[in-house]
Amino acid sequence: MSGNHDENNPSVPDVKLTEEDKFGVYESSTTDSGFISGGNLVVSGEIASEEATPESLVGHQQDSYMRLDSGVDLSESFSGLNIKNPDLNDLSCTKTKPTPEPPVETAKQDDLWKEYFQQDEDGDTFLHLAISQGFVEVVLALIRRAPHPLLLDTPNDDAQAPIHLAAAIGHWKIVRALVVAGAKPSPRNIRGDSPLHIAARNGDLLCCKAITDPVQEQERASLALSYPQQPYQQINLDQWNYEGQTCVHVAAIGGHVDVLRHLVWYGADINAREGRQGYTALHYAIERGDERLAHFLLSECNKLNADAVTYGGSSALQLGFPVPSTIAEALRSRGVPSPFSSDDEYSDSESESEVTYENSNTLFVRNLVNASA
Repeated sequence: MSGNHDENNPSVPDVKLTEEDKFGVYESSTTDSGFISGGNLVVSGEIASEEATPESLVGHQQDSYMRLDSGVDLSESFSGLNIKNPDLNDLSCTKTKPTPEPPVETAKQDDLWKEYFQQDEDGDTFLHLAISQGFVEVVLALIRRAPHPLLLDTPNDDAQAPIHLAAAIGHWKIVRALVVAGAKPSPRNIRGDSPLHIAARNGDLLCCKAITDPVQEQERASLALSYPQQPYQQINLDQWNYEGQTCVHVAAIGGHVDVLRHLVWYGADINAREGRQGYTALHYAIERGDERLAHFLLSECNKLNADAVTYGGSSALQLGFPVPSTIAEALRSRGVPSPFSSDDEYSDSESESEVTYENSNTLFVRNLVNASA
């Protein structure tokens, strides 16, 4: 721009710069970081009286493509800009200016999931750590970033899948998100416990529901997963842990009636016998002296086998533990034999012992005679 008035071009104003103005222009041209360059100023309206130059139009068309998926490396430089295009530098050009193409994601960006699901020295992934800290939004972002649901089942050195940790801390929303995303509902940890074992032992009804309730289509759609829907694995309600206990057993041992009611409603076997002694939920109720649990089993569980016996052949009344009279009467009314319910049985056993004693005495006397002869 010249400092003299151009008569042939009246649209160009006659502007004289003072020394101070020149210094300001020089300062801007040498130290401008790009944030307040010409293109941005024209767009923001800070220089309303100055026409947009071709250079400013180029700057205005430039897009900044942000990756919001993981929160890592969120800024991409203005790599789509091509200032060498002669059409953009020709003021008389009437062609439509091409829109820059979005920058292509690099191989490193495509492989970020490998970094997220890499295991540390304890076998934990970022997903394990985020769940342990209760960072729900981070957990959801990692679930969405996973290219396949198998990565959601990665066990650490204690054989804990992420869903084990979520159940242990009682965070039912994370448990539900993992189930909806396709995580296996019944993996075993180092004790053989499934997530449902953990929730039942803790009396956590919400986590139990999060594991057992059927997945709805709208739940999956809300997660916006990056992979197509996979077949859901059916939960095993009667799976043993390494102590031979099902979820029903651990809930009964804890006296968690609400959890037991939920498990039975979904079809868990209330008569299942644990693997060591053959105890059922009713045996545990009598052993613990839990009258509330015993009343629930006898009054609400229609499929209850009240006269089930242990591997040693003992019914609930034959365990040797004191039983409240109301419970004992209810058991007898269901056909459960008590230890001394039959006098004939007692007499027969007494007669048998007497015969055995007499036979042994006769044999002892006969041996003494033979020895003295």
